[in-house]
Amino acid sequence: MLTGEQYKKSFNDGRATFFEGHRVEDLVAHPVLGQSVDQVAEGYDRWRQPGEDARNPLISVPRSAEELRARIPMQHGADILALVTYQSIMTLTTAADRISGALPEFARRIRAYVEKAQASDIRIVECITDAKGDRSLPPAQQDDPDAYTHVVSRTDKGVVIRGAKLHITAASLAHELMVIPTKAMHKGEESYAIACVVPVNAPGVKIINTSYAPRQEDVRSFPFSSRIHMPEGS
Repeated sequence: MLTGEQYKKSFNDGRATFFEGHRVEDLVAHPVLGQSVDQVAEGYDRWRQPGEDARNPLISVPRSAEELRARIPMQHGADILALVTYQSIMTLTTAADRISGALPEFARRIRAYVEKAQASDIRIVECITDAKGDRSLPPAQQDDPDAYTHVVSRTDKGVVIRGAKLHITAASLAHELMVIPTKAMHKGEESYAIACVVPVNAPGVKIINTSYAPRQEDVRSFPFSSRIHMPEGS
């Protein structure tokens, strides 16, 4: 498991993240985004356990009703990035179980990824909402094909995707982006029916952040959001 300090050092990976018109070169030291980094780092230290085989209990998969019930108190006070990571892992685990009969190889890949993510103690965000463009038209009929994330080419190494995802909480503070369709796709929209995981620092990925954190020096009118806040990325 990572320490809070190791989590902070993981930002030195070349990710392209922007805030209020400027590229953020140092997330940890940023006067606004750095406060959010600290929240996540504190969560890492709070739940850290020694040992190479240790796993963060917040992102493990409950195996019984009792385990699920015991998870609830732990989630109170946890940072939202840890909670979204747990939600992402549960989404993937559920999908693997549902497709294992028809698509056993894809189910195996999903489970292997979940195990790797838990062992590496990374943080994952869900990228669901597309830009959508003209909402009266389906994805394949948009004037701008990038209004929905889609596959533009395939190689022996994988796929190349383009498009925009909006309203991704803590996107710049995560390690990987879990990209899934915003709606059920239909015949003729196969290139839009893509679910994959993209590293935050992958070539071509750019994250534009906004934040509800107050900018005033006197924060007495903002007793909560002046201390606890998370950016949203697009």
